[in-house]
Amino acid sequence: MSEKTNANSEKTGTIVDHLTELRKRLIIIVVVNLAFTLICYNFIPPLIEFFIKLNPGMNLVYISPEELFMVYVKIALLCGVVFASPVTILEIWEFIRSGLYKGERRSILIALFLGLFFFLIGAVFSYRIVLPIILGFFIRIRIESIQPMVSIEKYVNFCITMLLCFGAAFELPVITYVLSEFEILKPETLKRLHGALIVIVWVIAAIITPPDVASQILLGLPMTALLELSILICQWVNQKKQRSKTS
Repeated sequence: MSEKTNANSEKTGTIVDHLTELRKRLIIIVVVNLAFTLICYNFIPPLIEFFIKLNPGMNLVYISPEELFMVYVKIALLCGVVFASPVTILEIWEFIRSGLYKGERRSILIALFLGLFFFLIGAVFSYRIVLPIILGFFIRIRIESIQPMVSIEKYVNFCITMLLCFGAAFELPVITYVLSEFEILKPETLKRLHGALIVIVWVIAAIITPPDVASQILLGLPMTALLELSILICQWVNQKKQRSKTS
């Protein structure tokens, strides 16, 4: 009876310890993200110019008293999360590392930092190439009797959404790497569905972008390249695991 009681006490203590550590990590993440957000808020004018210069032809306005302030908060929050992301990744890693095997630790750590890297590449690609073309397409749709006056909140929301969508789309190789490392995804599956996946990629590109061929190609080609890269990553991980099993 005493042994069972001791086992239950150890289990309860372990759960409490994990919850305590989780709370500590979450507090650090929240505090650091808020700190960077407040710092970024002090540099809002150049940050807004960062979005406005994507298409200087638009006449931006705000139509409610709090709209511009909310734009300030959204941009500051977005930049704060980006700048605090290394700390966030480190804290997540420190929390989960104790529950992983040595090989799993390496895979997850690589995935965390590659995830940040590919997300930033996707966001930069969207900002430098895709957004100017899409916004240029929208600004060319004019009627002489109607003067375009775009809400700053709608404009910034659209830009942020596109940056996040492209950043998320560029995570495909990282997701493939993690699933392959844990043997959830096999190269045979990707090869069998290769044709269907390419069709899905181009359908998504057609849905996200405006109805012009140039912007669809600008999204479709990188996504197709990422799909092919994901297949190569899956094959490489699978071959590495096969060699480790035979050795």
